[in-house]
Amino acid sequence: MVMSCVVSARDIPLVLHGGLIDPDSFMRLLRIDQGIKLGRLVNVVQRDDAGVPLVIEWSRLFDGVIVALAAPLVPWLGWHRAVLVAGVASGPLSVGLLGAGLAFAAAPLSGRSWLWAVPLIGMLLPGIRGFTAFGMIHYHIAQLALVAFTAGFALRAAAGAATPAWATGIAGGFSLWMMPETMPFVLLCFVALGDAWLFRPIGGAIARAGCGFLGVLIIALWLDPPHGGVAVVEIDRVSIVYAALGIAVCAAGGWLAWLDRCRFTARSRAALGIAGAMAAFGVWLACYPTVALGPYGVIPARDMRVFFGNMSETQPVHGVAAVALLLGPGSFALIYGLNRAWRARGLFVVAGAWLIFCTGLTLSLGLTARFVIFQQYPAGFAACLLPVALRDVSARWATRPQRAAFARVGMIALLLIVPYAPSFATAATAPIRKAGPPRCTLRHIAPLLRPAAGAVVLTPVEDVPELLYRTRIIAVGSLYQHGIGGYLHAWRAWRAPGNAAEPAAFVATRATYVLFCRGRQQNLLARNGRKSSLWSMLSTRRTPAWLVLVGHRRTSGFRLYRVVGRKPD
Repeated sequence: MVMSCVVSARDIPLVLHGGLIDPDSFMRLLRIDQGIKLGRLVNVVQRDDAGVPLVIEWSRLFDGVIVALAAPLVPWLGWHRAVLVAGVASGPLSVGLLGAGLAFAAAPLSGRSWLWAVPLIGMLLPGIRGFTAFGMIHYHIAQLALVAFTAGFALRAAAGAATPAWATGIAGGFSLWMMPETMPFVLLCFVALGDAWLFRPIGGAIARAGCGFLGVLIIALWLDPPHGGVAVVEIDRVSIVYAALGIAVCAAGGWLAWLDRCRFTARSRAALGIAGAMAAFGVWLACYPTVALGPYGVIPARDMRVFFGNMSETQPVHGVAAVALLLGPGSFALIYGLNRAWRARGLFVVAGAWLIFCTGLTLSLGLTARFVIFQQYPAGFAACLLPVALRDVSARWATRPQRAAFARVGMIALLLIVPYAPSFATAATAPIRKAGPPRCTLRHIAPLLRPAAGAVVLTPVEDVPELLYRTRIIAVGSLYQHGIGGYLHAWRAWRAPGNAAEPAAFVATRATYVLFCRGRQQNLLARNGRKSSLWSMLSTRRTPAWLVLVGHRRTSGFRLYRVVGRKPD
């Protein structure tokens, strides 16, 4: 937690003055605030999507943690301010939980001597560092911590002990409850237990893990169902889909436990076990095939390119500097993991465990290469592996301490210095720009938008969460997948020709006002747009005849326009 605050010290003044680091942080606080006013946590936010309640795919588990942190502060700060303070505090607390989780996962292989490397060095790895800025209120670090605890318990359950087995399932269930994108890594923990089962009769432990997993998912579905009810199929949040997965895992564990009590030959036992586990998973996947499509199963294919093409977090990794930062540490860890698997090739249970680890790491690298939002996973694998590698080289050259020390420094440099080198080189050769006044900041936007309270306002989509948090306007749409319709309305309106009469795409938004800042000429929303588009016209100080300027803020650059002749609803 201390490291998290130290490395993001420059963000602390901004946060203390009411700013946050990314739009999702404001949307999280907005949803919690609206839920508190209703007396319950909710799945939707109001005033987005042209006034239609917008379902946000996040589970309410993280919301509940923030509310629990805020509750003791309410008598002094009130709910609104207390939720803000608790949300900001959740970031450092999540980092602390992640450090503990990764150290817990590494401890069976590294011992205690080198666990200090996880919080001191691992939290500085680029993929993790990108999510630990002070003032980011999100679940990405917390979900990685839960996956790390699941892996740590699975390592301990591989010996057949009951308590770690129950804990594996419970931690895995909470991981999926936090967000289903953890599913591949949680399932790999169960695969690792299955690999251990091939060599020792631990079917009872796997069955217990499955029961713990199913139990948490049933509780999650009961306490935090989808917006439409328990029976609604949702693949991007906890739903009946994942309760059914819990049943499949539980059934597979029960099958393995039954085989342990039967007198089959080793080969028959292994074949029946693998076939039964794959059948359970196959039946589940056949019932819910859209799970295999990931986000492509949520949004219509025709809208995917437009939607994901305008989100920075769903962009692929490109450029030498980005590849080194986000894929470098994980790639080094993959090389080391494959080396350990090769060295253990005579011990099939150990080699299999290392290969499963490498499978998860490869998957995380592939996901990150396609969607940068997964960058914390390869970094987490690398951070977990660092104390293991430090112990390995120390033991290998125990009689040659100088070589061992050189190897340890080299490993730390590979993970911590080499990935940053291309970025440092780029920064060193870039021209120095003088800092000007802040542009397009929304911190003091409320007075400008007071005339638009209760009216639909067309704004850049990335500004919508903060605008809804700070003002009383209604937005056309924002970057959340269940609001794809509102987002497309905004996308089309900004790109529609604005030099003649009010375009039909703008009329479809039902907007009465337009909020624009000229400091965003390179916005992805209007990329490759025509020079006559509404965005291009406002960027070049051309006001369409059907808009009239009603206010502006010189300090931030925002200007508010109203449609000529139209009054707020």
